[in-house]
Amino acid sequence: MQSKGEGMSRFSNGRPVAVAALVALCAVLVAAAGAADEPLQIAASEAAQHVGEFAEVCGEVASTAYLASTKGSPTFLNFERPYPDQVFTVVIWGRSRKSFDGRPENMFDGKQLRVTGRIEEYRGRPQITVEDPDHIAFTEPPAGGGLGDFEKVLVKSVLASLGHDANYGSGEWDEETVEAMIAFQEVAGVDLSGEPDPATLRALADAAEEMPDSERDLIIRLLLFELARRQE
Repeated sequence: MQSKGEGMSRFSNGRPVAVAALVALCAVLVAAAGAADEPLQIAASEAAQHVGEFAEVCGEVASTAYLASTKGSPTFLNFERPYPDQVFTVVIWGRSRKSFDGRPENMFDGKQLRVTGRIEEYRGRPQITVEDPDHIAFTEPPAGGGLGDFEKVLVKSVLASLGHDANYGSGEWDEETVEAMIAFQEVAGVDLSGEPDPATLRALADAAEEMPDSERDLIIRLLLFELARRQE
């Protein structure tokens, strides 16, 4: 028969082992949690080898499509090669489009991107579904200083009102816009970057004071129409 002292001795001798094992297990779990917070960084061409993993996928958008009449109204960003030969796809469902500052199929087309999320497989190809705009980032500064379409329409309409031709009907920062911006910068005496940098934006704000009321009213109308278009 086992004595009380003998049982206590065995319990005491075993407890440090159990505690040590528990500490080791916690350390493993903490390490695993820390690793999960840091996404794997891979190229779009490698995404197929990491299905099921949380990753940061980098590459160039070769083609885009917005299927408004398809169930769920998805937007597709196809990487490295145009559809149907893409190596990786980003899917943005219609319910998430309003979270983006502009139309994803336009603002990301031809751009170098970094996309974060869990890689899934659909019909044999890797993809990431993005709901949060913060999970897509430009890997190189986009033309237009990173302004959204709405802000670009505002800047371009001010340039046009000041006599520098710019197609203010869209948020595209095209060659015509760059030329108009440089023309204004030359008059304003700021660096000729062709971009809406802080010094240029301040100069535009100062110049806007000299615009007739009719021009300001036109700009307000343009911005309201642009807001309406984004919500359609």
